[in-house]
Amino acid sequence: MTLAGRTALITGAARGIGAAIATRMAAEGAQVALCDLDAEGARATLARIERDGGKGIVQEADVSDAGAARAVVAQAAERLGGLDILVNNAATGARAKIRDYTLEDWDRVLAVNLRAPFVLSQAALDHLARSGTGAIVNICSVAVIGFFGQIAYDASKGGLLSLTRALAVELGRSGIRANAVCPGFVDTAMADHGNLRELAAKQTATQPIARMGQPEEIANAVCWLASDEARYVTGQALFVDGGWVRA
Repeated sequence: MTLAGRTALITGAARGIGAAIATRMAAEGAQVALCDLDAEGARATLARIERDGGKGIVQEADVSDAGAARAVVAQAAERLGGLDILVNNAATGARAKIRDYTLEDWDRVLAVNLRAPFVLSQAALDHLARSGTGAIVNICSVAVIGFFGQIAYDASKGGLLSLTRALAVELGRSGIRANAVCPGFVDTAMADHGNLRELAAKQTATQPIARMGQPEEIANAVCWLASDEARYVTGQALFVDGGWVRA
């Protein structure tokens, strides 16, 4: 698998899964644009990439702002000399029972998790079409099946999966593929929030692969979907979850 000569924009790239994706893509030869609100974290990730011989840029932006999202795509394409791959990874959440869920939290989660990938994908269309090998990879979640106490997150990820399929249908004739990766519990700093590690321990104990995933394992799947090795794959959801969700 190689991404030599490709350019990639990854949102939410300062840490965790996004940082792992950017690092792996750079190791495979891609120039990467690391977009995140946490510019300091993104710069630290880029420094590690550059130490290993990779190339990239940092873009500080709130992708829930449509204007900022469009500018990120335009600037990434200009600074990298084009855009071949878009990875919509930035995400947020809010936990509460539906009776207690606020409209403000609902709007915030949907703006980051669903509206931003739409805006970014729309803004990237011409660049990806010119590439000839354009690929969109959306980071969804096993939450597409629905869980207790995180209704906006679940709805946003389910919507993102449907968006992925719609993009694949509409853009395939333009030479653009669109796929989704759906991680299970992944061992990142996010897992330290609330009781997530406790929940992860209970869940992973029931899985065929009885452990949390590593960010690099998600990155491997994303890089494969973005590469020519997956050139006949589009509109698909790849669950990287230790067998949590089984066909």
